[in-house]
Amino acid sequence: MDGDDCVGCIVCKLEKSANNVLRGYIAMLAVRKDRRKCGLGSELVCTALQRMKESGCEEVVLEAEESNRGALRLYGNLGFIRAKRLEKYYLNGSDAFRLKMTL
Repeated sequence: MDGDDCVGCIVCKLEKSANNVLRGYIAMLAVRKDRRKCGLGSELVCTALQRMKESGCEEVVLEAEESNRGALRLYGNLGFIRAKRLEKYYLNGSDAFRLKMTL
């Protein structure tokens, strides 16, 4: 927040995976264009990761569009690895990478 203005948000959840592991999922990260490249996205993700870890989460996953270099760089710098390529994942036909991090 910047006063009353929302400049960034993250949407995530925790759930048990098929192998009974508590898994975090980052569904969305958004930062207002004029506030990007200031570390806000990294701060939001790191805060979410810390809260997930404190809740007993063992791994975190998300999907990022293959052409979204900014997101892939941000998550890569935080320690996420490209676990799988998802062909035609998005409605527009573009591919995604499933990114994964073990906590």
